Amino acid sequence: MTSPDPLKDTKPPEPTEPPKPSGVLWKRVLSSMLLIPPPIIATWFGGPAFAILISLAAAAMVFEWSRMVTGKNTSPVLYSLAAGGAAAMIFAVGGWFGVAIAFSIAASIAAAIAARLTASRVMSGAFGAIYILIPCIALIWLRNDVENGRELVFSLFGIVWMADIGAYAAGRFFGGPRISRALSPAKTWSGVVGGIAMGGVAGAIALRWIYGDGAAQMYAGIGAGLGLASVLGDLAESALKRNFGVKDSSSLIPGHGGVLDRLDGMIFATSAMTLAIFLHMMIARG
Repeated sequence: MTSPDPLKDTKPPEPTEPPKPSGVLWKRVLSSMLLIPPPIIATWFGGPAFAILISLAAAAMVFEWSRMVTGKNTSPVLYSLAAGGAAAMIFAVGGWFGVAIAFSIAASIAAAIAARLTASRVMSGAFGAIYILIPCIALIWLRNDVENGRELVFSLFGIVWMADIGAYAAGRFFGGPRISRALSPAKTWSGVVGGIAMGGVAGAIALRWIYGDGAAQMYAGIGAGLGLASVLGDLAESALKRNFGVKDSSSLIPGHGGVLDRLDGMIFATSAMTLAIFLHMMIARG
């Protein structure tokens, strides 16, 4: 018999989250300082350098996801996601994005079968490939195949980082009503507003840098929308971890937890930006 699937409605426990000690805050700051330069450098050069960095991040997230699904460091679910993910990243590096997405779907099916055979969470095993691999493919496409790709990825990073800072700062300073204990005992509505506001500010600055003057309100609106996507990604990751019964996806990054914990907002914001750009390109082509 399979264990309960975390993607179904459940009634998780409602633990309270203690305040973070100052030592953890300093770990977060130092880890962030070390983590920022690699994506900046890889984004600047693009091409294989950027694709390799995203592939490494995808590999780490696949490991964390499979461990949450099965409770084990190695499992058939991991092997299924890793094999399909490796093939998907190879084709994405070569610019074969349709084939890369097909391998992601194949990895999803293989992971679901592996999860069922090992009495793990079937739907969660399948969902991991879609949740992790397709946004990674989309980010490679955005940087390497879209006009102004380098500037757009820099803008995306800036908006997500500023939304994260805005959500954290507003939540800590203003506090106020919690969103939902089922999602996270620490997330507040003021934090959501702070994230959206700072995303809007970052979008107004970054998109003006790319496209010039003339549409400040639209730029701010796009930034706010991506800031909202980033906040929703953070909330979704909190809900998934709560259903899995874990506090962090792993302990790979001191002060932050795992790579999934660090990139949850980026996953949603990347998906939103690439979908919007792709639809715009399709409409423009008639």
